[in-house]
Amino acid sequence: MRRDIIELLDRDQDYFVYLRENPYWHRELSFNPSSLKLFVEEYKVKRRKRLVDKLEDLSMMITLAKELM
Repeated sequence: MRRDIIELLDRDQDYFVYLRENPYWHRELSFNPSSLKLFVEEYKVKRRKRLVDKLEDLSMMITLAKELM
């Protein structure tokens, strides 16, 4: 695997954990380093790290708080 990809995985431990859970990405990144962007996008979708997901979670919390009051 290329050095820049390894450094990215080292910077964010959650990327590394996701890579361990989905070993096909290790092979894909080793043979096709240009798919790094696809890896990050899939990671964000699966782990709900996108801005849309965060806003949705906040909206659900606000709705829950309103119902409890």
